[in-house]
Amino acid sequence: MKRMDDQIIGFLAFPLVNVPLWIISQRIDSSALPWIVNGIVLALAFLFRPQFGVGYIAFIGIAITVVTVLSVVFVAACFVSILSAAVIGPLAIALFVFLMSGGLYGLAVIVGYLIKIWQSSYKNNSH
Repeated sequence: MKRMDDQIIGFLAFPLVNVPLWIISQRIDSSALPWIVNGIVLALAFLFRPQFGVGYIAFIGIAITVVTVLSVVFVAACFVSILSAAVIGPLAIALFVFLMSGGLYGLAVIVGYLIKIWQSSYKNNSH
């Protein structure tokens, strides 16, 4: 369970480190500061708590994946709504909301399923 806890802590640490770091780097006008701090955090994490580093990096991958899926859902909903606007008129807005809601629900279901798989992988491999 310690491995999973370290991954969760690393996952949560990424935004907790990078949001204040982004604010500070904007104030002092330094684009190198986030690279330096994240490099140090990752180096120390992989030296002393490797699963923390895995969680830290996982945040980046998951964030990119979620943003990509949301953008695809948004573009698809816009495409369908714009094309159907000529036929259904003002109902195209309701269609857009329906399609976006369905996409968000589908994303939530997939994320829930992936979390269950992740949790069960630790229950099956516990030694």
